Amino acid sequence: MMKMYILFILVSIHFQIISSAQIPDIRWEKTYGGSGDDILLDITQDSNDGFITCGISDSKDGDVTGTHDNGDAWIAKITANGKLQWQKSYGGSIYDGGTSVQKTVDRGYIIAGYTFSNDGDILFNHGNSDFWIIKVDSDGKMEWNKTLGGSGYEDAFSIQQTNDGGYITTGYSNSVDGDVTGNHGDYDYWVVKLNSFGNIQWQKSFGGSGFDFPNSIKQTTDGGYIIAGLSSSTDGDISDHHDDRNALYN
Repeated sequence: MMKMYILFILVSIHFQIISSAQIPDIRWEKTYGGSGDDILLDITQDSNDGFITCGISDSKDGDVTGTHDNGDAWIAKITANGKLQWQKSYGGSIYDGGTSVQKTVDRGYIIAGYTFSNDGDILFNHGNSDFWIIKVDSDGKMEWNKTLGGSGYEDAFSIQQTNDGGYITTGYSNSVDGDVTGNHGDYDYWVVKLNSFGNIQWQKSFGGSGFDFPNSIKQTTDGGYIIAGLSSSTDGDISDHHDDRNALYN
């Protein structure tokens, strides 16, 4: 069977304000990974002008060390010039991934993703896939991790540190038990507020009877939150549906 190889490719582009039609110059590009499947899902600039990235890797060679089985959450710290400073793999024996990473005020990082595992770095699983939230220090050493969800399927897509030092995260859920309440009938937006230690302060489900998937969440200046995603629902929380899939704004 042919194995697909997917490498991380980061491209730094330099923009000059000369002409809106001018093609920007590529400053550098780098590939990271091993002989397995390596997929980059998020990147953000660090406080020292470097970058922090996260994604999924099932490699056990090349740039990737410390993996478990069947795909891990992989985080990599790189310099402003693209040099790999350090990398870490987190996971268990089944499928795990990191989908969102943000720097935190203590110079560490918060990672959101998913896990199907119930061993390795994962302390508990609610049934199938859970939100998996990982807090690491500035060198990638795990400080704590939390699984959130119910007996169905959950996957976190976005996380941000909030003004009170806690975290806000969102993804999808079709559970009706465990940590999840208020499901509307299928996959909903699931929004979870955590304190600084990763404990749930509150959670809310938004959606209708169709498929509702959030992609991003941000805290707003009034202390609330704005969420972007898509919806196929025509009922429930969806107030204005234009077509088969639609952004949810409520």
